Amino acid sequence: MSVLKIVKYGDPVLREPTKEIPKVSAKIQKLVHDMFDTMYANNGVGLAAPQVGESKRIFVLDCSTEEEPMPKMVFINPVLIKKEGAMVSWEGCLSFPNVFIDVKRYSEITIRAKDIKGKVFTLTPEPKTLLCRAIQHELDHLNGILFVDHVVDRFGTEALLKENALPPIDPVKILSEPDIDQILQCSI
Repeated sequence: MSVLKIVKYGDPVLREPTKEIPKVSAKIQKLVHDMFDTMYANNGVGLAAPQVGESKRIFVLDCSTEEEPMPKMVFINPVLIKKEGAMVSWEGCLSFPNVFIDVKRYSEITIRAKDIKGKVFTLTPEPKTLLCRAIQHELDHLNGILFVDHVVDRFGTEALLKENALPPIDPVKILSEPDIDQILQCSI
């Protein structure tokens, strides 16, 4: 397989909603394998197709740790079917080298998708886990949403982006998330 070039923040493909995959063909399966190779070569836990310049509804994950081994996962045409609760999580992104920030996420989700063989599955990860956060992060990529759109500290993030020669946050893209904000306010 191949290691693909990762698209960096500022490339318009990262802001475009992706196209559904009508059939899980051999070409799509090759892209999935290349995405895993690319993710591993860059020490990532997840990678979405737009991050390698492909406007397709696919992302891959491997959230394994030494303490908790997990199978690698493929999500084709994913849809979030349940979301509730709230949490703040520390995240990075392969399209934002050296940038790690706090973002707002749902603490509990359920997702439906197809696997690499085209079989539909539903998954409800344990609440507040890396898998729960990574699914939301990668699914956002498929909708043209980036993790900086969920930012907790906008101005600190702006400084970090500038330090790393990346474009500033587009304030119009910052998400209004009153359901998450309300839960987070109550937990303070």
